[in-house]
Formats: sequence, structure tokens, C-alpha cells
Amino acid sequence: MIRMAIFLVFISLATAGGLFYYVSTVEHDTAVWHVDPLTEPQTVKPHSFRMAPPALTEEFVDVPSPVYTTNPTLMAKAFDDFVLSQRKTTRIAGSPEEGWMTYVQKTPNLNLPDYISVKFIDLNGGKSTIAIYSRSRFGHGDLGVNEARVLAWVGTLSSFEQ
Repeated sequence: MIRMAIFLVFISLATAGGLFYYVSTVEHDTAVWHVDPLTEPQTVKPHSFRMAPPALTEEFVDVPSPVYTTNPTLMAKAFDDFVLSQRKTTRIAGSPEEGWMTYVQKTPNLNLPDYISVKFIDLNGGKSTIAIYSRSRFGHGDLGVNEARVLAWVGTLSSFEQ
């Protein structure tokens, strides 16, 4: 009986360890995760958050984007510098020069990847805006992590707002 309990604990720990290893080393397929935040369909799971100008997308928008009074490329470079300074965050596709980037940020303890696609949009007349779609790869809910991330990241651009 004790041997069976020890065996089951061992198997459980080995399975959890294998799952943890898989999740923390999973590949980031840019063909899947580098999406246009204006056109990517909303996931059915409550683990995403989208900020975008409602007039430019047919997808659900959680919060409308601010309008900025600066060149979108300049803003994209400042944004990229800030994002890449964040803990456990890397850019997996795009560039500030393109104005469209996708980042992966891993959770502090379990290294679960969240994907954040960002597009800077020129509105002409010296104005620009941003579309950003943040979503978790694993799990069902996100406990508000994606919303908090988007609001914090976009908040760093407040000096560019009109």
C-alpha cells in the first residue's frame, strides 16, 4: 500500500515536471502568434484583452485606443524599448520600423507564455494610434493579467497623447 502511494506520488511529480518543462520551453510559432490586432478573431476563452480604435476593426474591443500627436514610428521605437526592458519579455516577430510587433512575456513562476501583438497606426495629420491584442496561450482565464499588461504598457505612451 505504501509502495503504491510512493509510486503514485513519483508518477505525479514526474508528469508535473514534464508538463512544466514543456510549457517553459514551448516554441513560439510566428505564423500562429504574430497576428494583426485589428483583424484577429476574438478568442472564446476569457483570457485576452484588446485595445484598438473601434472604427478600424470589426472585432470586439475591450477599450478604445488613445489618439497620439506623434509619428507612429517614433512611438513604436519608444514602446519597443520599454517592452523589451520588461522581465521575461522578448520580441518574436516584427519591428518598430514596420510598426507591427509581437512579443512573448512569460509569467513569473510557471513561465507560461502570453502573446502580445501591437500595431501602430498613422491617422494622418500628425496623429497616430495603437492596436494591441494580448492573450494567454494556456489556460482558460487570466485573472486580469492581459488587461493590466495592456493598460500599463500603453500608459507609458501617455506623453504622446493629444
